Amino acid sequence: MSYPKNSWYVAATRDEMGEVANDFLARRILDTPVVLFRLSDGSVAALEDRCAHRPYPLSAGHREDDLVVCGYHGCTYDATGRCVRVPSQDTPPLGAQVRAFPVVERGPFVWVWIGTPGGERLRPPPSTPWLQGDGWSSVGERRDVAANLLLLHEHYLDLTNVFAMHAEMVPPGIEALPPLEEVEVSELSVSYVRELPKAPLAPWEAQVSGLDSVESFGRKETGTFVTPGLHKQTYTISGADGPELELVRTHAFTPESAGATHVFLQISWRGTAVSPEAGEQLAAVFHEMADRDTAVLETVQRCLDEDPPSRRYVNVKADRAAVRARRIIVSMVEEERGI
Repeated sequence: MSYPKNSWYVAATRDEMGEVANDFLARRILDTPVVLFRLSDGSVAALEDRCAHRPYPLSAGHREDDLVVCGYHGCTYDATGRCVRVPSQDTPPLGAQVRAFPVVERGPFVWVWIGTPGGERLRPPPSTPWLQGDGWSSVGERRDVAANLLLLHEHYLDLTNVFAMHAEMVPPGIEALPPLEEVEVSELSVSYVRELPKAPLAPWEAQVSGLDSVESFGRKETGTFVTPGLHKQTYTISGADGPELELVRTHAFTPESAGATHVFLQISWRGTAVSPEAGEQLAAVFHEMADRDTAVLETVQRCLDEDPPSRRYVNVKADRAAVRARRIIVSMVEEERGI
């Protein structure tokens, strides 16, 4: 196991689930088949996507209101996972049940707990107020990346790759990112802060912000490993009177397996003179970035899969935050294994 199970992970977006009772959404999460569906009261239910009678996906069946009917023999389940009907006999077998997973819907995300039953009460889903109003607007997308959860966290905790991978994002005149001087570590999170020198706007910054591209602005960048399932990065462009444009790039990382991850990306923004087309512009810019990130991460995963177990790679100063996040994830996995 290369990821902790005792953590909240995003199973789907609100848009994927729809606003009313709908069909099934099947997704593999933490090597577990899960079927999600919205109930008539508006809440979302999540069940293990296997019939208790035979190994057949419940998502291949159909709904009867808030009941799930297996498409193999017709065994029927309620939203708690309890089998309430077996067509071939009067009453269901004692203990016929599939696991129901705790679900929390907050902002654009539907969070699910696949870990130890009851553990969800001790560790609530992370708060994401920037995704829920207060002057913020957001656009998002979902993609599957054939790379391990750890690789994704490490990638986004070290943005020094921007010069090699995303040169068009760099403000004119900035040739290197300042070193990470502030890395804050708690028991379960890691964050860093980086201040950039004043510089004119890059074309994409001018396009989105509506600011004068001739002036120079300061920038502040932060990155936070919030939980194994969530990474937050902020980017603030400031003028003489304070912040002019605030951006938050939110990545919800949900392991599908040891070598594959569901990525739920949200780009949020607010500013003083933001372009009316900012959402469309930001979506295009960060989609292209994500395409390149995905290609590199999947290549790194393939190389790791091909490498002998003895192969080792070195760390550099820019890896300070990434190394600490890795330690947290490894510690959580070892704790779950009882090591």
